Amino acid sequence: MIKTHQFKLGPMDNLSYLLWDQDTKEAAAVDPAWEPVKLAEFIKKEGLLLQCILLTHAHPDHVNGVAFFTAPEKELPVYLHEADHFMLDYKPPVLRHITDGEKLEAGALKITVLHTPGHTPGSVCYQAGGGVYTGDTLFIGECGRVDLPGSSAEALYDSFVKLSAMPDGTAVYPGHSYNGDKSTFGVQKEYNIYLKLARAGRREDFLKAVV
Repeated sequence: MIKTHQFKLGPMDNLSYLLWDQDTKEAAAVDPAWEPVKLAEFIKKEGLLLQCILLTHAHPDHVNGVAFFTAPEKELPVYLHEADHFMLDYKPPVLRHITDGEKLEAGALKITVLHTPGHTPGSVCYQAGGGVYTGDTLFIGECGRVDLPGSSAEALYDSFVKLSAMPDGTAVYPGHSYNGDKSTFGVQKEYNIYLKLARAGRREDFLKAVV
């Protein structure tokens, strides 16, 4: 069984995560940022064994805690889509490229990569257990910004079409606490206008809504 713990950190209400296998204690960190010591304290308290770092994208507010973990543990792998590598100011010693649909194994953890460009060209979501860690692609009731360098409203639409196929009971774990910290795809399909438009195939309306 996979367990998860959410951390609200920093001046932008970033949400970082630890997920781990309940039996083996093997864990992964998603977007460690701002106050990585809080993740480290939780890891120590729970006796977790950190296997890797999963980055949803490379904006500084999602990656500025990576060096805290990889400087002392130079073999710790960091996963990030290649399209976002150019944004990194700090390149971790072990930086691994990931692709859409790839199945990652971090000890007993099994994680599926979903390439969801739009907010950035290399944005991904990670599906593990009963949840999807959506980074800045999908927020509670909102979508990621598409007015930044490298962003694309058209790509975000295609990503939302992909995410709209998720089972209703799947949890949504976003990258910021803007309108809430957690939801399900079933709730978001009903109340998130962007996901509703993508699910209905209303591309032009989606593109108008996100600008």
